[in-house]
Amino acid sequence: MDFKNSYQRKKSTNNLISLFVINTIVLFFLSIAILTYLKSSSIENYFKENVTVSIYLKNSSRDSDIKQINKFLNLNENVKSIEFISKEDAAELFINEIGEEFVGFLGYNPLLDLISVRLFGEKIDIYNIEEFIESLDNFEFIEEIEYDKPLVESLVNNFKKIGVLIVITSVLFFITSFILINNSIKISIYSKRDIIKTMQLVGATKSFIRRPFIASYVRIGFYSSIISLILLFISLSQASFELDEIDFFSNIQDIIILASFIILFGIFTSYISSYFITQKYLKLKISR
Repeated sequence: MDFKNSYQRKKSTNNLISLFVINTIVLFFLSIAILTYLKSSSIENYFKENVTVSIYLKNSSRDSDIKQINKFLNLNENVKSIEFISKEDAAELFINEIGEEFVGFLGYNPLLDLISVRLFGEKIDIYNIEEFIESLDNFEFIEEIEYDKPLVESLVNNFKKIGVLIVITSVLFFITSFILINNSIKISIYSKRDIIKTMQLVGATKSFIRRPFIASYVRIGFYSSIISLILLFISLSQASFELDEIDFFSNIQDIIILASFIILFGIFTSYISSYFITQKYLKLKISR
């Protein structure tokens, strides 16, 4: 009898450990899906903000003209950053790139002073960029304005498709996570159906029988969510170290929303699943 009881306790412990591991893995991947959804706009802006609008100035432009357009650009709320590159600096960069001293060969510097402008990511589309270019029409000392139009069109169209895909994937992860956790609890409670029947036979009420099951699985859901978040933050820290230009922790609000959702989801799913699955076995008829 002692051997049988010991075996049952060991089996029960193994079931709970398996449930904890499964819940942790499921919640970890769900947290990645949700983080991707929350950070999708930031990731989109990161790529879009690498698009530059190049403003080339005429050779006749003066220092006062450069100061004037710099002031205008700094006051423009759509502009994220500006960088002035003189034609001398541009020639030096070009020489280093091609490995040939072309200025001495030509006898003059054919390049123009350049102002490289980056707009905020949410303003990167054909309409906004063209509108921005039109706002510069009054500056007569501008020779030409260029930007990579095909690249902008490609970024806008692709991120629209990616945005829809992220939403669909997040919803599927949410549903799948609920099903997996629910099934794991169902298997665990099924292994304890004899205990439920025994407690019923000795006259225990339904609420009394349900209480320890619900408490046990809710604790597992809570601990699983905490561990999954720890694993996520470790992964993000490593990713941030590898990718210097992307800071996954820049928006604390997103992190709080994510952590709150995962913890509440882990607890709520465990509570709902354990309640209804236990209730199912409580309704089974007992042969006396």
